[in-house]
Amino acid sequence: MAEKPTTAWRIILGLWVPVWLFFLVWPLGKNPAVWKDWLALMRSDADGRRAAAYGDEFYSFLRFCKGKLPEGSTFRLVGIDYASIAKVRAFYFLYPCLVSENAEYILVYETPGYWEENTREFALLAPGSFILRSSQPGAK
Repeated sequence: MAEKPTTAWRIILGLWVPVWLFFLVWPLGKNPAVWKDWLALMRSDADGRRAAAYGDEFYSFLRFCKGKLPEGSTFRLVGIDYASIAKVRAFYFLYPCLVSENAEYILVYETPGYWEENTREFALLAPGSFILRSSQPGAK
């Protein structure tokens, strides 16, 4: 049989709940525009939420790459900083394609004029965002 909460626990809980609610609502009251963004996010579907988290342009690029890459192929990203969270998001989103230094496909994001030896253009999204296919995947 469970014990009844003591008076001390009731007081602690009675103080904690209003403080918690205050810190939950305060940022929304301080900046009302957050309400609009929050409501839009709650109404959107999974693609809309990903676009909000990843950024519209980057998410469009990832969807383009996912549609063009053969399942199970290897790829390398160009144009994204090594330590960027965007790189990790791309690895996750493009799975089952795998990251490799000696990749079959080079995904170029917002890097106009990028080119490597022994590659040819495979697919083009925009002038700076495209996919190159390596004719020698073992050589970088």
